[in-house]
Parts: sequence; structure tokens; C-alpha cells
Amino acid sequence: MTNYPEFKENNGTIATEKGKSPSLLKRFKHLLGVGPLLLLLGLLFEGLAIVIRRWISFPISLTFEMQVILSVPCISVCLLGTIWFNRSLNLIKVNLLDEKNKLITHGPFDYVRHPLYSTLLLTIPPMVIIWFSDLLFLIPWVVILILSHYVVSLEERELIKIFGKDYEKYQRFVPPLLPYKGAGGKQYRKHYE
Repeated sequence: MTNYPEFKENNGTIATEKGKSPSLLKRFKHLLGVGPLLLLLGLLFEGLAIVIRRWISFPISLTFEMQVILSVPCISVCLLGTIWFNRSLNLIKVNLLDEKNKLITHGPFDYVRHPLYSTLLLTIPPMVIIWFSDLLFLIPWVVILILSHYVVSLEERELIKIFGKDYEKYQRFVPPLLPYKGAGGKQYRKHYE
């Protein structure tokens, strides 16, 4: 979540300094968090790789048929990621419209704390590598992955301010971006709910 000073926690609801509820647009901007920043960073680094590709390249030999075959799992993951993202929005929508701040730890949040960012990181870079047939695009992917952890940590500071100790406990069970711990959200709920 982005730091908007006009928002503060008020008994589980988001309110402005004057006690009025913020507009739906402001709540939506608050919800987007650092997502647009990560997307812009990704586009910037991928664009730089395209420019640099004129001088440095690590081509891989892929026929059109191989590109199509390798794209099928990437597209499948993209579609599943879209469904996952939609599921995330449905879970968050209730909190957004009802102005409630409730920590969501189920659904896609069982596996990662930031499902949208996770989906972007796991689907788009492999497609770029496959269709440009160049391992040079691994470099921006790694840089974006490293930077995303720092950018997400900014968002998580705000989440800790909103949810306090509950979010810190949740962080111990569920990784931020890569779902390597399994369904940690279920373990979190088993211990703390």
C-alpha cells in the first residue's frame, strides 16, 4: 500500500484526517500500492535490454515450433495468474467497498503476500526470453526480482502500520513473492486464528 498521509486507521476502517471516508478513487489508489512502480521498473529494464541487445546478446536457438510449445506453459501460468489476480481483487473488494481493514490470509494469500506482483514476475519475463530467443533477458528478470523485494518492503511497512503484529506474524509463514513455502497462510491461521 502506498503511503497516503490523509489515511489513518480508525477502529478497523480507513478514514481521512477530518473523519470523513475517502472517495472510492482514493481508496483504489491506496489499494494499488507499489504495483504500478514494479510494472514500470519491469518495462524499463526490459526496454533497456532490447536497446543493449544491439551490442550484447546471448542468443538461444529456438525454432518457431519450440517457441510455441514453450509458450503454452507460460500462457497457462499467465491465465492462471489472471484468475489468481481476479480472486485477489474479489477478496480485497469487500474491504475496499466496506472501508474495512481486515488482513486477508486465504486464497492466493495462502501462498504469497503479494499475488499480483508474484504473477507478473513469474509469467512475463519467460515469455520475453522465449520470443526474443535471447538469454540477455534473464538479466532484467533477476534485477527486477531483486528490486521487487526492496519495493515490496516499502509497501509492507505500511501494512505493518495498518495490521500491526498480525501482519508480522503472517510474514513469518508466507513469503512475499515466490511461493516456495506452500500454503503458509493455512499454517498462520492454524496458529493464530
